[in-house]
Amino acid sequence: MIERGFGATRVSDVASRLDISTGLIHYHFESKDALLAEAFRHAAESDLKRLRAEVERSASAISRLDRIFRLNTPAEAEPGWLLWIDAWGEALRSPTLRAISQDLDLQWKETLEAIIRQGVDQGEFTCADPNAVAWRLSALLDGLGLQVTVHEGMLSRAQFVRWVRESACLELGLPQGTFTAKHLATRNGADPVTA
Repeated sequence: MIERGFGATRVSDVASRLDISTGLIHYHFESKDALLAEAFRHAAESDLKRLRAEVERSASAISRLDRIFRLNTPAEAEPGWLLWIDAWGEALRSPTLRAISQDLDLQWKETLEAIIRQGVDQGEFTCADPNAVAWRLSALLDGLGLQVTVHEGMLSRAQFVRWVRESACLELGLPQGTFTAKHLATRNGADPVTA
């Protein structure tokens, strides 16, 4: 799917890659759309699981949020970005893929919201509506990620991370520069963060 995209991937392509018959695939999946939707769900859930595990390595909410910003850049998660962009386009025409995409997108926003709520509870953030901030930061990440992935060279990874960090500071009542490597390393002791 990453190589060909949802639209150009055939059941025979999947069968050939897996060295199985197309009949076996049709036995388990009622259609090509169902097969590709489940493949997307599997890949995206694996990415979310890896992201959550990586984020858990950080102690403070600030460093957890910044780890998400850095790990979610297209340069760090290129195949995942291609898959998500293609899935969003296909979701316009496929109710099955739309439902899966929506469910996974909500899980992603809930992860962001949980970190923001943790930051509020621990006194790291000032935020009256963590859900709304999670939606806005997610929309910014998605929009900038789309630009970096589709329009290569228009926006650098450094700009992506800087703009998301600046927006997070505004949204969470933090002084600009809170997400710099020096600040995070000082704040977290053994949890140094690279820019």
